[in-house]
Amino acid sequence: MVELTLTIDAWSKIADDIAKVAMLAIPVMLYGNETLAIKIINALLLSFSAYSALLISRHLRKSKHKQGETQ
Repeated sequence: MVELTLTIDAWSKIADDIAKVAMLAIPVMLYGNETLAIKIINALLLSFSAYSALLISRHLRKSKHKQGETQ
């Protein structure tokens, strides 16, 4: 079970990193050459992606904590 806990922790950290990259990509994308509509759509999609990755990370951390309690 230790291996599973380590795997869950690793995936949680990866989801955190994905969220960070999505948040850092928003300003870069806003200064691009695309039209305003495309920039807005991309910013919304990146924000949604970051939020989703944070939710996944939170869920994984909770399941790791619950798994530690059952052992």
